[in-house]
Amino acid sequence: MNHDQDVELKTVTTFNEFLELRHDWNSLLEQSGNDRVFLTHEWFASWWQAFGEGKRLFIIAAVDRDGIQGIAPLMRCQSSFRGIPVRGVEFLSNDDSPGCGFILKKNHEYLAGTFFSFLLNDSKEWDVIFFKNMIHDETINSLMVKVLEQTGKRYIVNPGLSSPYIEIKSEWDEYIKGLSSKYRKTIRNVCNRIKRLGDVDVGEYNDMKGFDDIVSVTEKGWKYREGKAFINCPDRNRFFRLLSEEARNKGWLSIWCVYKGKEPIAYEYHLKYKGCDIALLSEFNSEYKNFSPGSFLDHEIIRSLFVNGVHEYDMCGIHDEYKKKWTNNVRAYKNLIVFNNSVYSRFLHFLEDKPVRFFKRIRDKVTVTGT
Repeated sequence: MNHDQDVELKTVTTFNEFLELRHDWNSLLEQSGNDRVFLTHEWFASWWQAFGEGKRLFIIAAVDRDGIQGIAPLMRCQSSFRGIPVRGVEFLSNDDSPGCGFILKKNHEYLAGTFFSFLLNDSKEWDVIFFKNMIHDETINSLMVKVLEQTGKRYIVNPGLSSPYIEIKSEWDEYIKGLSSKYRKTIRNVCNRIKRLGDVDVGEYNDMKGFDDIVSVTEKGWKYREGKAFINCPDRNRFFRLLSEEARNKGWLSIWCVYKGKEPIAYEYHLKYKGCDIALLSEFNSEYKNFSPGSFLDHEIIRSLFVNGVHEYDMCGIHDEYKKKWTNNVRAYKNLIVFNNSVYSRFLHFLEDKPVRFFKRIRDKVTVTGT
């Protein structure tokens, strides 16, 4: 059966059109195999209002007689590739996004190929397609690659984020016994160390009072001094404020803080969504570095999740050393770069592909030599 004959593709290019999709968007997400908070309409609405300047919405909806069956949350943008200006098609995402991808109703995975065919036929409008940190499974990835192979487009697939997560399927005591004895000792030392501060408390907030406290902590942290904190960047600051307001209204917001007396000295910014807890930001007051308030808060949060009906803790980001102490589970994302057939795009592919092949050869030689 030719599924494509039953589907019409519609593009959404204005923010007002996008806002009208809220109900259908979230309804489709619930029926997909990737119902994640960073694919909700609320997330993308906050993201676009904060980061959308200079970009153009290019959302593609696959519609049949039963309604919307798939959504590609995309944008057109003037970007740079290895320092060279390009016309790009990308997900509505950036480094504050844990991942992104097509939203497809279950049993409609074939639409990934439909979306890709549509994009490739639109090749006069872009130089590079860059899909960063795709959440798709191998079925969907293979459908996209199949279309690329059939059309002869040059492409490169690279590893994206490796995001650690904890599956919460046991009691807390059982889980912590499974950690290394060395790390259990470290946790005990951290908890004992924080007690030396005296009047220490931990609070979880679901409103904007918690947001005000995380700003207070961030202003005294190392990231702020180095210009890397979210409040150093007006667009990032706006994104997390807008997201917090949306999350508060939906009951998703979860901001944890460590207090010494009434002073917040460490925080973690989380969202709770359908049994999954997602960590997005964290920081501590550098004046209290020797007391490890951030590590103490990690312990308190994870312990609480084991008794609050959460089935997964998504630690997001990369598999840092401190996260490896808590879990070996990793969700691996992929980056897909597709190049147009123009001379310009082929040159871009040459720049990207040649160093990759060169370093692979070096790596393989080192591996062979070492065996």
